[in-house]
Formats: sequence, structure tokens, C-alpha cells
Amino acid sequence: MTQAAGTPAAYDHLVAVYNAMAKQATPDEETGELRVYEGHLTGLFRRLKLSTPYYTTIKNRLVAMGCIEQLKRGGGAAMSRWILWKEPTIEGYLAASTRKSRTSSDRVSSLEQRIRDLQRQQVVQGADIDELRRMIGVVQGVVEEKVGHNL
Repeated sequence: MTQAAGTPAAYDHLVAVYNAMAKQATPDEETGELRVYEGHLTGLFRRLKLSTPYYTTIKNRLVAMGCIEQLKRGGGAAMSRWILWKEPTIEGYLAASTRKSRTSSDRVSSLEQRIRDLQRQQVVQGADIDELRRMIGVVQGVVEEKVGHNL
């Protein structure tokens, strides 16, 4: 793959991915107008001989630029489905590059919230365990009292 003069290699990679998706895209069954790529995006990356670490960056950049939108998530044998809205442009790429990555900050916020939730859950479970221990002590007392009377 040759790099266009003055363009970042990452941009050239995402153009190659978009073009490969467009080449395999078919008209949407409902509207007949939108182009839809159906397939395994990871397999497409392998066929283009792109390194696996590029996958998330390129996919997220194409989404951020408004070039593609996921209709259906794939996995295993199930193929993902993507609408191809518009071809990527260097201007769109550079604009998306200068914007703060919401994906990254959203991910951090989500993880922080999950940690807070787990900490709250741990406190509740600790209280539940203490209550169960108390109840076991009561039951043991009752059992010992009953067994002691039968001896």
C-alpha cells in the first residue's frame, strides 16, 4: 500500500478499510439506497494485512468521522452489518484527530462508575455476611439447646 504524499499512514489505512468495505457493500434491503457492508471486520483487516492493534483505532475513527455506523454487532459466526455513509476525507480525519477522544473519556468514566458500584456492592455483601453469621449463631444456639435437652 503506498502512502499519499503528506497524509498520515493511519489515514491511508482507514481509507483502505473503507474502500474494502465499500467494494463488498450491497444496497440496503429496505431502502435500496444505503450501502451496507456485512462481514467480519476483523477478517477484512487480516486480508488487508493490517496489524490487529489498528482495528479499534481505525474503526472508531471511521465512526467518529461519520463514515460508517454499526447496524448489527457480529461475533463468532455472526457477521456484523455496517452502513457506509460517506467516504473518509483528510479534512474529516484531521478534524476528528484534534477533537478530544470521547470514546476514551467515556470508557474511563464507565470504568470509574463500575468500580464505585462494585465497592458499594462489596459493602452490602459484607453486611449480608455479617447478618448471616448472626443468624447461624442463633440457629446453632437453638440446635445446641434442643440437642442438649435430648441427651
